[in-house]
Amino acid sequence: MPRACSISFQSTSVTNGGLMDSYRIVSYGVEHKPLVAELARHLWSSDVQLNARYLDWKYHRNPYIREPLLYLAFSGEQLVGMRGAFGSKWEVGDPPECFILPYPDDLIVDPAHRVKGLHRRLMEFALDDLKQRGFHYVVNLSASQVTALGSLRMKWRNAGGFKPVLRRTRLRASIDRLVSHVRRWPFLWRWAEDIEGIFGLTDDRVFDRIEARLLTGHEARQKSSLLIRSTPLVREMAELLAGLPRDGRIRHIRDEAYFEWRYRNPLNTYRFVYAAGDRLEGFLVLKTSWADRGRVRIVDWEGRDDRVLEELLAAVVTCGGFQELHAWTATLAPSACSMYERHGFEPARRGYETSVLVRSLQEGELNKELLLGGRRLDSVESWDLRMINSMQG
Repeated sequence: MPRACSISFQSTSVTNGGLMDSYRIVSYGVEHKPLVAELARHLWSSDVQLNARYLDWKYHRNPYIREPLLYLAFSGEQLVGMRGAFGSKWEVGDPPECFILPYPDDLIVDPAHRVKGLHRRLMEFALDDLKQRGFHYVVNLSASQVTALGSLRMKWRNAGGFKPVLRRTRLRASIDRLVSHVRRWPFLWRWAEDIEGIFGLTDDRVFDRIEARLLTGHEARQKSSLLIRSTPLVREMAELLAGLPRDGRIRHIRDEAYFEWRYRNPLNTYRFVYAAGDRLEGFLVLKTSWADRGRVRIVDWEGRDDRVLEELLAAVVTCGGFQELHAWTATLAPSACSMYERHGFEPARRGYETSVLVRSLQEGELNKELLLGGRRLDSVESWDLRMINSMQG
């Protein structure tokens, strides 16, 4: 497929005594890997080696789009901006049709080069390249509020929000209020996040309690219906999902290849809670990362029936003792939403909003109905989503 050629432009911001900044945007090559890992310290982590592993996992080893799709902005020889797009695979209908959709992500701009038009230029370059490669639609499930606003100005559509819910202890709620106040105080705002550490809310051993209360060994299947592991049972999970009824909504493929790839994210730590006897009856996947600062997310949750789902959720709530537990509810069945409510989850406060963003790459369709397998892309009712389908998971 054709590659977009590089472009150069001058920003309209005037700096350095009236001289405009000049930028050059090019497609990524493997020779850029060290530069990207260094620039990503502004988004992924402060560890350049860890960033290189994440880049390799997400873009070089993606099972759906093999060629890394990243778009880089240079000022002279310095890399100052990046926008990525990794592959996602969706099925819709029954029997299902499958579609590969690029997922734009990882907008990074060096602080010294922000507010100079790089975001829009990078996105325009990326969309043009993806169109040339033959893709029809793009999707984003984890855009920040700033990115989402910029995307809507570029003819993306907001299909709807995920209705996030959370369950917090009183201590966590009190500390969050204190942190929120401190962030507004002059000179003290820079120490706001240190407050969480003082109270032990950023402990990286967040799963110790649930692992102590649930059996962890493979042999636990003979002793208990519930067990917890640090690695996924990819074959059993895929077989369980293949045997569950489908309703034809747009949902991400979750097969063995997907699980093998998805749960190798080097920035995240996962735990897999299983309901199992002679066969796997259900699973619930927990995730945390350095960026979550002690918070835990339910990124996937499936079971053969409501009894299994209830058993899994109850075990996580009662055995985990988590200070803060997050989940999405927008596309779940009413019975699952009721389970969250019974176990003390409440609608998340402002600041946790995330939406389904979609866009056609065909200029003639930007004002027309967007359909995938006969389902409207720009309506959240058309989707069956889990947090693991996004980069929040």
